[in-house]
Amino acid sequence: MAKKETLKEFEKVYNATYNDITKYVVCHCKNITDVEDILQNIYCSVYNILLKEKMITKEYMLGIAKHKIKDYYRFCYNEKWMTLFFNKEEQEYNYPSSINIEKSITLKLDTELVWNFLKRKKVIIFQIFYLYYVLELTIKEIASLLHLTESNVKHYLYRTLHELQEIVKKEEI
Repeated sequence: MAKKETLKEFEKVYNATYNDITKYVVCHCKNITDVEDILQNIYCSVYNILLKEKMITKEYMLGIAKHKIKDYYRFCYNEKWMTLFFNKEEQEYNYPSSINIEKSITLKLDTELVWNFLKRKKVIIFQIFYLYYVLELTIKEIASLLHLTESNVKHYLYRTLHELQEIVKKEEI
């Protein structure tokens, strides 16, 4: 395939599979901070397969995702660098210059506060928050994906939100 055709095919596959593959990765990931890296590895492999003029089905994509998740954690275990916390020195925030600096700093601090709080929680809470707030799935869909009852999903979500509200109140004082 020519590069333009490959890029068009990749874009078509990406748009058709991104939501489902992201849901799969989030549900099978040990650490929510690894989701983006794993997704990148998956779609790099997909692009390389398309360069070899092979067709890709959704089932084939799920197989790639399964293997990439295993490969990622195998690598992390072998290198012994996997961690639940971000390295703050490596974080970069690139805000456009037109944004109000005070709002930018407040947003950054609020985001860090929530993220650090969630990192101390169980992985299932990460998964629920990611699926609910980032992928905008319903509670029913999350319960189905994570093999939980809707009541459990609501309990995790609302209890954690209540805890976050208490932390924010303490920070404001």
